[in-house]
Amino acid sequence: MASESRRSVFGQRSAPHTIVIARGDKIRHWTVRPWLLGSGIGLLGLTLTGSLALAGAYLFNDNIVAALLAREVKVTNAYEERMGALRNEIDRLKTGQTKVRDTVAAQVQDLLSQQAELTDRFQQLQPLLEKAQGMGVLAPAEKATKEDEHPAPAATNAKAETAKPPAGDLMEDISALPLRHADVSQIADLVLPTIRRSVSMVSDEQTSTIAELTRTAQERVGRLAGVLGSIGIRTDETNSAMGGPFIPADGDLSFGESLNLLDQTLRAYDDLRTRSARMPLADPLPGATISSTFGVRPDPFFRRAALHSGVDLAAPSGTLVKATASGKVVSAGEAGGYGNMIEIDHGNGFSTRYAHLSQIDVSVGDRIKAGQAIGRVGSTGRSTGSHLHYEVRTNEVPVDPERYIRVGHKLAKL
Repeated sequence: MASESRRSVFGQRSAPHTIVIARGDKIRHWTVRPWLLGSGIGLLGLTLTGSLALAGAYLFNDNIVAALLAREVKVTNAYEERMGALRNEIDRLKTGQTKVRDTVAAQVQDLLSQQAELTDRFQQLQPLLEKAQGMGVLAPAEKATKEDEHPAPAATNAKAETAKPPAGDLMEDISALPLRHADVSQIADLVLPTIRRSVSMVSDEQTSTIAELTRTAQERVGRLAGVLGSIGIRTDETNSAMGGPFIPADGDLSFGESLNLLDQTLRAYDDLRTRSARMPLADPLPGATISSTFGVRPDPFFRRAALHSGVDLAAPSGTLVKATASGKVVSAGEAGGYGNMIEIDHGNGFSTRYAHLSQIDVSVGDRIKAGQAIGRVGSTGRSTGSHLHYEVRTNEVPVDPERYIRVGHKLAKL
């Protein structure tokens, strides 16, 4: 009665909830009062409501939003600055590599220009080298040795010139090299200086070769002129037609001047050799005994003093007689006291006579070379035995042949 009256006053109360957990033989249970459960649910609702209220206040608060935006801008700016710095670094590296490559290309272009100059210089020098070799100033073995020691790079050999890559192609190849900056720098610092030293060495070799050849040719010109001068042959006739103002040559000569000096010296030497080759300086009977000299002597038949206009060379009959210089046969046959005689005109006022021959092997008008066999020793004409009467004449005046033969021996040693 009392409980029912309380329910009617305070409302109907809910029955308590019991939670039962059974595990095997064990059984556990908890009794949750209705008010406790309601309190928990209410507390959870308050917590959620407070969280939502705080979140809303946070999200829609102007100061907080501004702070978030500022932070985002700061992060974005920092990122962009970093990317910009990286791009600048990449551009700097590319620019540095391009500058180094441009420098290398310029240096290679300079070396190619030097090589082209060396090739041109060699092409100018080559004919003089061949001329000097043909004249005996430069021995073939010496020339070969120089080429072996310094094989032409290019500078000293025509094949190297044709095999040389065009400058434009080489520039493109260098620009396209996929090398690191350090690699290109290494080419500029190590490889190119080595090539430059090689080019310089070839250039110095060319200069020294010209100087050495000029010095050798000048020495031979001097010796040849001195030898020819000893028999009264003037050697300065070719140098008489000269003129121009005096301009002292200060310092070293340029390549062109050195080449010109070598050319002039070789021309002078060649002129003297050509002139001496047309002079009767050889021995018509090498090894023969002189049986009578040039000059006044007792005549072998009359025993009175008489001028002997040549030199007698004793030799067995039939011994070959050789021309002492090149020239033209102007007489070939019997000539009184000379017996069988040959006379050769050598030009420049020089002529030679070969008398008492047993056989004549040339005819009038024949062109004769120095050393060519022209007849044989005999004893024809006014002769007391087998021998060769040999004369040298200048402008029809007989001179001592022995002097010319001695000069010929000296020239053979030059």
